[in-house]
Amino acid sequence: MAIQFNFVSSMLILVLLSISSVEGQGGEGGGVIDVVAKFGAKADEKKDLSKPLLDAWKEACALTSPSKIVIPKEIYFLSKATLDGPCKAPIKLQVEGTVMAPADPGAFKEPKWISFNRIENFKFSGGGVFDGQGTTAYKREGCKGHDYCGLLPIEESKVKLNNISLKNFHGTSARPEAVKIICSATLPCENVELADIEITHSGPTGPAYHNVRM
Repeated sequence: MAIQFNFVSSMLILVLLSISSVEGQGGEGGGVIDVVAKFGAKADEKKDLSKPLLDAWKEACALTSPSKIVIPKEIYFLSKATLDGPCKAPIKLQVEGTVMAPADPGAFKEPKWISFNRIENFKFSGGGVFDGQGTTAYKREGCKGHDYCGLLPIEESKVKLNNISLKNFHGTSARPEAVKIICSATLPCENVELADIEITHSGPTGPAYHNVRM
């Protein structure tokens, strides 16, 4: 299952990837918005994080000074989320807990799980985990033994990537190719930095370790 960043012109983080932390450009934030304390998010696999996260994002996006959205330490279920810009000031999304995707690929009506659209000056960090449930999904009929699983949410974005730095990716992938970035002539990538990416392949062909530094 993929974590899909739609603020990227043609960036695709492929299926079955769990990411423990990502760093990007953006403000550290003067205002702190806690999705639990302010918007009632629950650490419960039956309670969807989607609405509290979207409400927190809308508030942060409307602020004229830098802000920080915090997902505290606990395990949360997220069906899907689309976080839209442009926003008025830099935003940091600090994920301290674990955010779980639906284990059933059939739960996705569109080929994406988490999307960020039309965003600049964004920071994504916190040491938490986005768990795409890749190990579970890969075992499903129609997925195992194939490089591509049509049941899983994968989509290439068509939004320009500008002034974004992604650092300190750590996680596992059930696919040998876990991260792919393609920039086009019509939507070029500008001022993009990737650094300190460490992903361990845990697919059926056996473990293979990859460390990418750009």
